[in-house]
Amino acid sequence: MYGGSVTLPGPILPPRASVGGTVVRLAIERLAQAGLDPEPLLRQSGLSDFAAENPDAVSGADAQAVFVNAAADALQDASFGLHLAQDYDLRELGLLFYLMISSETVGEALRCFERFGSADDPSLYGSYRISDIAVTVAVGHAEPDRQLDRQLSEFWLLTIYRLVASCVPETTTPISISLRQPQQDGTTAAQRGFPIPIDYDASENRIDFEIQLSDAKLTTSDPYLHIYLLQHFETLVEATRWEPAILWSRVKKAMAPRLSHGTVTMANIAKDLGMSTRTLSRRLSYEGKTFSAILDELRAELAIHYIKIKGIPISEIAWHLGYREASAVVVAFRRWTGMSPSQLRRTHVLRSESPEALLHRDQTNGRLGGRH
Repeated sequence: MYGGSVTLPGPILPPRASVGGTVVRLAIERLAQAGLDPEPLLRQSGLSDFAAENPDAVSGADAQAVFVNAAADALQDASFGLHLAQDYDLRELGLLFYLMISSETVGEALRCFERFGSADDPSLYGSYRISDIAVTVAVGHAEPDRQLDRQLSEFWLLTIYRLVASCVPETTTPISISLRQPQQDGTTAAQRGFPIPIDYDASENRIDFEIQLSDAKLTTSDPYLHIYLLQHFETLVEATRWEPAILWSRVKKAMAPRLSHGTVTMANIAKDLGMSTRTLSRRLSYEGKTFSAILDELRAELAIHYIKIKGIPISEIAWHLGYREASAVVVAFRRWTGMSPSQLRRTHVLRSESPEALLHRDQTNGRLGGRH
C-alpha cells in the first residue's frame, strides 16, 4: 500500500501541518466547489484572511467550529462534518498521519493520536484507553465545562474510524459510536459512514472497538519512518512545553484496567499518575470534576458496552465494573439509563436489527401466535 522507499525532506523535517487546519481546508474546498467565496465566512469566524491561503496555520476549536457551521449553513448540509470526513485523502492530516500508520500496532497508533493530536491545537484533545473488552478513543474540548462542536466531533470520530479501517480492515467494526449531542436528523449510520448506529446524548464523543484491536498489526508499519517522526514530534512537544490539559481524561484511562480488580482508589490512581492524592483532588476540582463522578461515568460507559455483548451474564458485568454483587449493577443501570439491564439489552437488539428483519420476525410471531 505504501511500498517503496521514502525520501524525507532533509535532515530536519519542516514544521508539522496543523491537524486542526485540515477541517478548515476541506471546508474551503467544498465551498469553492459550490461556487461560494469562503473569505467572508473566514472573517465572520474570526479567522484571518491568511487562513484562506494557509489553512494549516489555523488553530482553535471555537474558530474552526464557527467556520464549519457557517459553511454548513451556506451549503445547507446538516451533516457537513461527516461529509467532509467521508472521502478526503487521509494524508491531508500531515505528519501525524504518517506517524500513526507507520506504527507497529493499532494501539501504538492511537497512543500517538492521544499524545500528539492536540499538540497543534490545545483546544482539542484526544483520549485513548483500554478496558477489559473495549479499546476507546474519545475526542473533546480541552475546557471541561464545554462541548466540542457536533460537526467537529463527527468529523474526528469518522476520521479515526477511517484511519483504523485503512490499516486493519478485517477487524475494525466498532462496538459502539457515541456523541454527546442529541440526534438532529434521521440520517442512518450507513449514510454517516459508520457500520453501526450512533448513540446520542452520551457522556462523551467516542468510538469503541473490540479489545483485540489494540494488538492488531498495521499493514503499513515502517519502524524506521516511525522512529524518525516520533523523535520529530517529541522534539516539537518539548520545545513548546505542551502537555495534555485534561487530567480527568487521564484519570479515567488509569481507572479502566483496575476496575475488575477492585483497586480503583484515589491513592492508587494518584500513584499511577505520579502525584499525591491531595494534588489529584485539587486539580480535578479545578476542572470541575470529582473522582467519584469520573468513576461513575466510566462504569456507565462500560456497562452500555457490556450489555450489548450477547451472552455476558449480569453477574459478570458487575464483576467487570468492580461491583461484587449483581444487585448493585442492576440498581446502577436504572440510575444511569432508567432501565434494567435486561430491558436495555432488549432495546439494543431491536435497534441493531434491520427493518426487514424486524418485519419478518413480527410476521413470524404473528403466524405462530395464530396457531395457539
